[in-house]
Amino acid sequence: MMAAKSMPFVSGPNQKSGATIKKNSDRAIQETNNSSIVSKRSVERLYCGTAPQESGKGAAFENGEFFRYFVKKPQRRAPLINRGYWIRMEAVHSVVRQFLGSCPDKRKVIINLGCGFDPLPFQYLSKTSTNRSTTIFVDADYPDLISTKVKTINETSDLCRIISPYALRSQNVSVKLASSSYYAIGCDLSNLPEFEAALESCGLLGEDADILFVAEVSLTYMDTSAADNVISWASRIGRAVTEFALLEQIVPAGADHPFARTMLSHFNRLKTPIKSVCVYPDVDAQKQRFSTRGWANVQCDDLHQFWRKQVTTAEKIRIEAVEHFDEWEEFILFCQHYFLLVASTAATCTEDDRTRITEDTDAPAAKPWAMKTTKTSNLRRRWGAATGIDKSTIAYFGGLNSTTRLDTSLLITRDSTAKAFALLTTSRKPTPRMCHAMVKLRGSDIMITGGRGSPGAPSAECWIYGADSKQWNLAAPMPESRYRHSMSAMSDTQAIVFGGHTDGDGQWLLYDSTHDNGGCWTKLPATSNLGTRLSPSMCWLGDRGIVSGGFDSYGEIYDDAYFWFVESGVNGATIRLERISETPAFARAGACMSKFDDKHVILCGGVGKHRLLQLDEWIQTIDIKSIAVVKVAVKNNVEYPMLIGTSVHVTADHEVVFIGGGAVCFSFGACWNELTAITSGDGEVGDDWRVLEESQESPIALASVQQCDGPANNAVTANDIIIPDVRTPSTPPSSVAEWQAIYDNGLPVLARAQDIGACAELWTPEYLKRNAGADRIVTVHVSSAATMNFQSKNFHYDNMPFSKFIDHVWPCAPPSSSELYYLRALSTTDPKARPANIAEDYPALAKDFAMPTPLADFIGDKVFSSPLRVSSAAVGMWLHYDVTANYLVQIRGSKRIRLYPPSDITRLSIPPGASSSTIADIFNTPVCGTHPIETVMHPGDIIFIPAMWLHATCPLQASVSVNVFWKDLEPSLYAPGRDVYGNRDLKAYEDGRRLVEKIVRGFDRMPEAIRQFYIMRLSEELRRA
Repeated sequence: MMAAKSMPFVSGPNQKSGATIKKNSDRAIQETNNSSIVSKRSVERLYCGTAPQESGKGAAFENGEFFRYFVKKPQRRAPLINRGYWIRMEAVHSVVRQFLGSCPDKRKVIINLGCGFDPLPFQYLSKTSTNRSTTIFVDADYPDLISTKVKTINETSDLCRIISPYALRSQNVSVKLASSSYYAIGCDLSNLPEFEAALESCGLLGEDADILFVAEVSLTYMDTSAADNVISWASRIGRAVTEFALLEQIVPAGADHPFARTMLSHFNRLKTPIKSVCVYPDVDAQKQRFSTRGWANVQCDDLHQFWRKQVTTAEKIRIEAVEHFDEWEEFILFCQHYFLLVASTAATCTEDDRTRITEDTDAPAAKPWAMKTTKTSNLRRRWGAATGIDKSTIAYFGGLNSTTRLDTSLLITRDSTAKAFALLTTSRKPTPRMCHAMVKLRGSDIMITGGRGSPGAPSAECWIYGADSKQWNLAAPMPESRYRHSMSAMSDTQAIVFGGHTDGDGQWLLYDSTHDNGGCWTKLPATSNLGTRLSPSMCWLGDRGIVSGGFDSYGEIYDDAYFWFVESGVNGATIRLERISETPAFARAGACMSKFDDKHVILCGGVGKHRLLQLDEWIQTIDIKSIAVVKVAVKNNVEYPMLIGTSVHVTADHEVVFIGGGAVCFSFGACWNELTAITSGDGEVGDDWRVLEESQESPIALASVQQCDGPANNAVTANDIIIPDVRTPSTPPSSVAEWQAIYDNGLPVLARAQDIGACAELWTPEYLKRNAGADRIVTVHVSSAATMNFQSKNFHYDNMPFSKFIDHVWPCAPPSSSELYYLRALSTTDPKARPANIAEDYPALAKDFAMPTPLADFIGDKVFSSPLRVSSAAVGMWLHYDVTANYLVQIRGSKRIRLYPPSDITRLSIPPGASSSTIADIFNTPVCGTHPIETVMHPGDIIFIPAMWLHATCPLQASVSVNVFWKDLEPSLYAPGRDVYGNRDLKAYEDGRRLVEKIVRGFDRMPEAIRQFYIMRLSEELRRA
């Protein structure tokens, strides 16, 4: 046993041959197709209009949905993923359309390198506008992948008809399918002689053919030298005009940029590193790459510039109408990390129209500033709002965490005596929101305006928190709803609001709190109409304000800036605008602006108009008088925060504090900020800030589990409640009779340090991989949320090798992704019909696991299932109940478990017919009138969970455990049929629900008042039964 435990960790790849390593790498690269094709199908379903005509009605599939033939189970992706894949697809299509449209009678050959399952040929060959007599498409990819694609084509009549007649070739040759207009070639592109021979055999390299090579995120997976060889070879292979369209990733601000860091980590984790970015990190390097390899003309720009310049306004309007979209900053960051390059061997070509803007590259850099981060567990929020209360305290409200919008406040403070942001237990409060604005008024009173739930649910509300009353109160609402607006306090009683997404004109509003009944809002006319502006930057300087940048309705970024003055006149106050001399620093949106001192403002974060903001441009100081810009570089080696969705506060001693923020980096994972502070010059950032969560004015202890009928408690926050421990006998049970007594008592009991066999010593990550089967495919839950929820489905299922799953749970280095992993083992023989059984499913592990003999004897032959559970640290399991009694055995790591008695069922948001709660995070959601108990389990601990006791778990470390369920009631009481998880409700309840539905339908024809009268009577009679 000791020898097994002390075995060294051996790196697998070092023991594998070069051929095996390449084979595994090729397989991983091919698997990237599976994800991208599903995302493109999602775009096709939402964005691309009409479906193909029915089979048998001809081949005129204009705007046909061809991805559907390669994606059998479509999924709707998030709006950001849809928008990102749409622009990738549109960029490629723009090149193909232009290529086919030039000299349409000339023979055209389009060769898609690394095509995957992309149906690009069918999208064009099906169009009546395509001259099929002169147009040939070639799909080229790995042989296995092309063989699978050809099989799908051959089995799909709609696809066959488009390319018929065609011939299937032997699996031993490169050309797998051939027709007059379409060829499918299976070949490793690093073997260029073989690929060239395949093209020659198809007669595609004749003197009369123009050739377009398309490579969408494919060459970057190759060794860079091999990819460069492809580029050089392609420039020589054609005998007429040859063009090359390359779309892939760049890292224009370096690998340390938070988006790049997340993106690179994602591909490294998949074992598919993107290699070209290391040698060609930006647009200029990519242009040089092609111009030195035989290409006479090269045009290149990032996809944000493609969106700005090539996508028409009409198309943007159409896209905006497809689905609610409000992820502009994240979309632009994605676009600025991808480029479209079009190269040609032709001697004449349109000049590169890429806008050359000097983006403060000559702006001086200040002496590097010091940056310090403070790790916090409760500041994973973005798009909330913050304001300073005093010189050492900042208030923050709302925002979006990894799963939902929030309605709680935080206090960020250096004051060691400060208490949490207090709220009376009876106080109303703002609903969960993001993209709102917040300022301090008189004393420490705080005002919040606007914001939104979903993008289609903006708010006009105005809330004021009274520091003395410790209550939120509704003030007069704004004349129109707004989110993504800016607000500045001009005095203790007045604030100005400008811009935002609104159902009005989005112009200037003045709030005055001195009016009765919650203050008064006044619309202020301005000397110029600045148009719709989302997320402009704005602050008040004392005698005037400054406003700059922002988005228009279609994501275009403004590059202007104005001083604004509030002036009184005969007809009331007006806004006078004074244009500031232009500087590229203002050409950004989603940035925060604050007064830094009497002479400067500081502009932080956001996204740039003309290119990705460099790390030393993301924070800049601007001289108010001269508009001179100074870039802020950081002197200490710290991980740079993602300055998107961040709130900024400047302290009295000129320390700049960044609160919250982060971004979803496309499909690569989320990036979250720690609390970060910077200070200028020779200064050092002071003591760590503390983050205090909202508390109640009077903490209330919850009743113990034996007092279930006690008075209902008001809801309080998680840090204030006092939760009793699960009963833990000082002498653990050691006989069948003692275990029987525990069961008969019907209450949870924890037995510490039990003998559970050799697993407690042996089950290291490497041992698990060796003995469970490193290559066996397991279905795991993957979530970026700290607590998974079955009702909201804030996770997805992923199939992966067991060894890869274990590497995610116990990573060798701190993961950059926020994704967490959880395995609840299923039956290996029939997962849809048979319960999990560790002895059958993991026999090599089962031999190490044992229950204490008296407990095993007590359960006897009544075992229903025994699933293995393995999970990342800090991935919470949703609150649920099981119909079967069970023992949970902790084997590795520690795990927090909270339980609620069956009598709490009506208070814990369990939908009818369900066994799991809709509460997002029960550990941080106190519920009035409930009676939780709690404990932390360690290796060797066993807890008895009676049937119907609701429970939730949260591993504090990477965790391994085994559940043993058994059916402890008469068999006739259980519902017949399948019950893989042991949580199907008892037969009487299922029958009762059907009776209830029948009873309720009997009242359908009655007036509502009479219907409710009788339903309430029956409900009370049933309660008393």
